[in-house]
Amino acid sequence: MNTEVLKNYYAYELSTFTVGTLKIESEVLKGNPLKDPTTRFNPVLMPPLKTAWPVVIILAGFTGNAPFYFNPKFNEKNSIQVIDEATAKGEAPLALYVFVDALTSWGGSQFINSAATGNYEDYIVQELVPALKKQFPVSEDPKDWCVTGGSSGGYGALHLGSKYPDIFSLVAAIAPDCFFEASLLPELYHVLPVWEKYGQSSMKALEELRNGRLSKYRNWHTLLNSFGMAACYGATGESGQFQFPLDVQTAEKIPSLWQSWLNKDPLHFLPERVEALRKISGIYLDVGKKDNYHLQFGARQISKMLKAAQVSHEYIEY
Repeated sequence: MNTEVLKNYYAYELSTFTVGTLKIESEVLKGNPLKDPTTRFNPVLMPPLKTAWPVVIILAGFTGNAPFYFNPKFNEKNSIQVIDEATAKGEAPLALYVFVDALTSWGGSQFINSAATGNYEDYIVQELVPALKKQFPVSEDPKDWCVTGGSSGGYGALHLGSKYPDIFSLVAAIAPDCFFEASLLPELYHVLPVWEKYGQSSMKALEELRNGRLSKYRNWHTLLNSFGMAACYGATGESGQFQFPLDVQTAEKIPSLWQSWLNKDPLHFLPERVEALRKISGIYLDVGKKDNYHLQFGARQISKMLKAAQVSHEYIEY
């Protein structure tokens, strides 16, 4: 019997890449209201090239975390194996692929700063990007830096790319969260009775999440999604607290609160960032024709807005 200890091995072998992990002791996440870990482990796929690697930053969807992409799958290749195989075939670029560790107790951060979750935008821009430049032989040219993801990760890609085009000059958003009127508002209506039951207390809801009671509801994922998005979009400024933008008795929108949520909708913030979008060298956007959250309608509106603003992009529906 032959045995050996394998380094960087994830129950499968890669033909092109070596697996590493960038550990970050975050300063900007210290004191986050959820008491989530401030030590973050960001797996990376390292190419055989020695200098000036392009960089692909990968953001996960809600309740996901990019390091989970390394988990083996039954009867199909996982994302890491797909990237490795595509690179070997010349269908994907040789680059440093970075899988961002940004999971929160509410299931995600949308990769923005929030007083109810933590400063995850700062974590990426102020800590992760500089650490990559310090620890790896990466390109300094923004045209070699891509930020990408699906769903919440797609939202993060649009947000970070349109706000920091001098860092990320390539953006790929897959079914990005958007058009809150169609994708998020119906979820909030379903959850409103539970929000009322908890006395509109963010901390009570968090306690119920952690003790397992929240997961006993039949519409468990809708609850988690609504509370998670409220933590990102509806933070009150008090540590860990957030608000729903609806009256709990009548479900009528509270105009000022709903507008504060809409300000974080890509349909609202992207038109305000047109000049930044024009600095981006490549934008890719795709979505399914029958998305469960009606994201195809929001994606079509984003593409329409980009066309009207004469911002070059590629748009695909599948």
